[in-house]
Amino acid sequence: MMREMWALYVREMKHWYRIKIQIFMALIQPIVWLGLFGQSFNITGFFPPVPGFDPSTFLSGAPDYFSYMATGMLSVIALFTTMFAGMSLVWDRRFGFLTKLRVSPIARGIVPVSRMNSAVTRAIIQALIVLLIALGFAYIPGLIGLTLSPEFNLIDLLGMVLALVLLAVGFACLFISVALAVENQDTLFGLINLLNLPVMFASAALLPLAFMPDWLQAVAKVNPLTWAADACRTFAFHNANPIFPVWQEILFLGIFAAIMIGVSVFAARKLLK
Repeated sequence: MMREMWALYVREMKHWYRIKIQIFMALIQPIVWLGLFGQSFNITGFFPPVPGFDPSTFLSGAPDYFSYMATGMLSVIALFTTMFAGMSLVWDRRFGFLTKLRVSPIARGIVPVSRMNSAVTRAIIQALIVLLIALGFAYIPGLIGLTLSPEFNLIDLLGMVLALVLLAVGFACLFISVALAVENQDTLFGLINLLNLPVMFASAALLPLAFMPDWLQAVAKVNPLTWAADACRTFAFHNANPIFPVWQEILFLGIFAAIMIGVSVFAARKLLK
């Protein structure tokens, strides 16, 4: 079972790194966001100069908006990467490879789990690269860079990676399940585009909850993207006032990931008979 899963995982990773334009496009979008939106949108400029005012109270412990956005962008990258995890299933169905898997003597759950593993790997690699780029902005004259807490250490980095892995697992399994049920690539693209912006903007990934109306705050608090972004900020800035305690956010993300894994395996067993 592990050998079959590894073979399908390696196949997906080869498809990814052999097409260099995919890697370039996956990285250029968050870099553009950081370079344009993050640099120009100075949230502290919206407030009058009040003595003793600390913008970090609105920015989850981040010293400036760029740092707030850069850590939130890591979760957005995980979302964007995993949204297309199911596209390989659509192409495999179109070119007949999925039919070969359906008649082969392997467990049906291997198909979504192998693709989930490859999507999570890609998401974490791209998130870490963008994290390094955001840190590197601080050394470019005229640009604002990501400023981490002076106490930031390896344990905090591993905590951020854990939150992003659980988020990526959940969303990858969700969209793989959708791809198993949808045979038309245009329909899948439509569903991805339908969910893309609402999930991103109805979260605390890019804007603080304090700037949202009450109804949107309620939605954002149950959005897995908010849990992952807030957990990353707690580790990055040692935020003393998170939306939820970090252990609860990791727990929520773990439950979300476990449920989505179960859904994808169930969908594979039903739809790949």
